[in-house]
Amino acid sequence: MKPFPIIISSPSGGGKTTVVERLLKKDKTLSRVVTATTRAPRDGEKDGKDYHFWTEAQFLRAVKRGQMLEWAKVHANYYGIPKTSVNAVLKQGRCPVLVIDVQGAKTVSAQYPQAVKIFILPPSLSVLRERIAARKDHTQNVELRLQTAKKEMKEIGRYDYAVMNDELKNAVADAACIIRAERLKTARKAKNLKLSKEM
Repeated sequence: MKPFPIIISSPSGGGKTTVVERLLKKDKTLSRVVTATTRAPRDGEKDGKDYHFWTEAQFLRAVKRGQMLEWAKVHANYYGIPKTSVNAVLKQGRCPVLVIDVQGAKTVSAQYPQAVKIFILPPSLSVLRERIAARKDHTQNVELRLQTAKKEMKEIGRYDYAVMNDELKNAVADAACIIRAERLKTARKAKNLKLSKEM
């Protein structure tokens, strides 16, 4: 099977990072693509693992050199995906998992039409507000992020699947089932189908 990118998006606080962490533990054929950002690390985040934490000058230099698959300025900080990060995973025969916003998902899916797009939904805006506030991250403007979340959720029709994250265990199981089903699609198993025709 030819590997394909998996795009996972959700509003800030929707739980995409946690869902992806659980997926990576369950399925070793997946590999998270580490994105770059100019925002400061949060407590416990590590450079090169959670994000590539770059200065604004570093980031804009990579953009100028055409080294970014996609990038955007979100909440006063830059976020983006180095092209080498995705291609390296594909060459290893693994499915790269990209945790990106809706704007980035549009750009990446245009360049990788075989990508699978999954949107993680919070149970409600009130729950989302609680999750954002519970982070105790003073760099976050809760109201601004809620307004952004409303705009992002209007883009859900551009995604292949929607997963409700009301129970984390169920959300992870649903996402895993989607990936498994996508791997079984005939379009992704052309080599096996060719063999069956010869039998």
